[in-house]
Amino acid sequence: MRGPLKDQWNEFDWEAELKKDDARVDTYMRELPRYIDLPAEDAVIMKHIQEKPDLVPFNGDYRESSLYELFEDNDVDEEVDFSDDWQKRDGADFFIVAGRLARLWAQYFASETNPEQTVAGMRILCLYGKIMARGADLIDMEDDEYPALRVALVKRLLSDVNQLMGELQRLSAKIPSAAEKADFHFEHLMTFREKVLALLAKYRSGKS
Repeated sequence: MRGPLKDQWNEFDWEAELKKDDARVDTYMRELPRYIDLPAEDAVIMKHIQEKPDLVPFNGDYRESSLYELFEDNDVDEEVDFSDDWQKRDGADFFIVAGRLARLWAQYFASETNPEQTVAGMRILCLYGKIMARGADLIDMEDDEYPALRVALVKRLLSDVNQLMGELQRLSAKIPSAAEKADFHFEHLMTFREKVLALLAKYRSGKS
């Protein structure tokens, strides 16, 4: 995502690029139910995404896209390699808590047989994945590195949390049997959201 051509970008430049990445993820989530039973469905969806001019990344380089690992024949390392003190860094709480909530949701979702929950359940899992990725991006950044990008990342993280909370509210209202689980996640995300807002305020104040 970073590079010499982006050194002068402000938070709005970064956010525009991050929004484009979000649009690719949203397209993937929207297309996945249609192709879920096909062989190599990820490759099919990614081909469709690549054909959309408005979703092309900066410099046309998809290697920094959140969906790059879905490309065929890439060499992405699936291991998350943080420094020993990563749990003390900004973003660590988000990564850890989102991972725990995602695991709980996956356990619940795997036990459900109601087909009405399939699409919503998949969207919720994808959003948890996006939130974890935002947290990982923050963990991976040095304290003095790209302050404008930090602000943009947290703004998009806040947007992801808001979107996830909306999905949970809609699921709770639409399917009463899912309300208890959805409300549980919603309540935890309210606290999560407050911490995101606090981090955004810290970055805007210029504090490290």
